Amino acid sequence: MQLFAERGLTQISVTDLAQAAGVARGTVYNNLGDLTGLFDLVVTNLATELNPRLTVALAECHEPVRRLATWMRLLIRQAHEEPRLGRFVCRFGMSSTTLRVVWDGRPLDDLATGLSQRGHSLGPAQIASAANFISGAILGAIFTSLDGHRTWGDAAAETVEWVLVGLGVSREEARNLAAGDLPPLPE
Repeated sequence: MQLFAERGLTQISVTDLAQAAGVARGTVYNNLGDLTGLFDLVVTNLATELNPRLTVALAECHEPVRRLATWMRLLIRQAHEEPRLGRFVCRFGMSSTTLRVVWDGRPLDDLATGLSQRGHSLGPAQIASAANFISGAILGAIFTSLDGHRTWGDAAAETVEWVLVGLGVSREEARNLAAGDLPPLPE
């Protein structure tokens, strides 16, 4: 993951992989068809590892908009706590179909349900636009935190507040949802 985050998909060689893994080049050739296959495997593992952890962390949060706000803050915190994960997500989070599964599913359901409960409705095209809006905001907060411009907590709180306000939540409620303690993210 770190090599992909640092160099991208096209700038990694088999030699680079072998050195990073501490194995011979032949081992890489014998166990890997191509680097694209490895990239897809890394992305799939990341998404299938992160989504269940988020689900467990949010199990006690039953209000959809609060769950969405907490989910966003958890992602930003996790990217800060694991900078190589953060850099990887920033580089590929919007371009990898497999990694986009982190943005889809429950968070989008929470968005639609939460807004519906407030008298707003979003059509399918608007849900896709809202997902891009939220994803872009999260990535921006992660960049800001990783580059040291803001603490992860400040970046997360500001981002969540602005996103929720942009989606029609009152500023006061958005500010309240963007603050407070976060549940632990299971290992």
